[in-house]
Amino acid sequence: MQSLVIFILLVIFSTSTYAQQRPQESFNLNSWNVIVATGTFVSPQFEGSKQYRVLPLPFIRASKGNYFIQTEGPGLTANILNHSRLKLGPSLQFRSERDKDVKNSVLKKFKTINSSIEAGGFLSYSIPVGAPGTNITTKIKAMFDLGDAHNGYTINSSITFNKVLNRRTRIGITLSTNFGDQNYNNTYYGLSAYNKIISGYSLYEAGSGFNDIGSSVNVTYSLKNNWGLIGIFGYKKLIGPAKNSPIIKNIGTRNQFLSSIGVSYRF
Repeated sequence: MQSLVIFILLVIFSTSTYAQQRPQESFNLNSWNVIVATGTFVSPQFEGSKQYRVLPLPFIRASKGNYFIQTEGPGLTANILNHSRLKLGPSLQFRSERDKDVKNSVLKKFKTINSSIEAGGFLSYSIPVGAPGTNITTKIKAMFDLGDAHNGYTINSSITFNKVLNRRTRIGITLSTNFGDQNYNNTYYGLSAYNKIISGYSLYEAGSGFNDIGSSVNVTYSLKNNWGLIGIFGYKKLIGPAKNSPIIKNIGTRNQFLSSIGVSYRF
């Protein structure tokens, strides 16, 4: 239940923005193009945490025509369709463990949740609206645990409105939600008998369901010589099984914020 989920969601917001920066004169769709970016972002220490932390934001994307491969948090995603609007491809990501590194004195005594490798894929579709560069993009991404961390799956759904404000500035507004099956939710939001003894909280077995609804705003600004700037601010509210978790009720909060600023360079 660390901030990895937020990290992946943040980078999903930013990747479409990086990818759609104003093309430079050297940009050629028929050749390989590479974007690298770095920055920092602030997010909750774990899902529902009241404490925040600052982490690095690395990103790299290689594309040729409609094909691309890019990082999304601690993982990779690739598009395998040669289509300007429809994107489809595999995803692989690393989910870190929840252990004694958390700052909360109660949670750090809980049984460790192991790290895991997750695999899945995504599907997205963009619809042009209005002026060139303005579109609405819907996206769904499903990830499955390949190890024994939670033995479940998650589904992220989002819709984004992208608009070009001028030659250098683009804005994106995203609405999103995350769904977890019973195994996933119970691992990160449930409270076992052992953890009940440690904390004194009530037993809780979380069922499947939507865990949050959120929104974000991202702004990119293209500089000279292939450089660019990006800023992101996001908010999400925990709902469903997450909202009812004794962990969230006793030591956490349903209101989650994140922000980021970064710089990018296109080769």
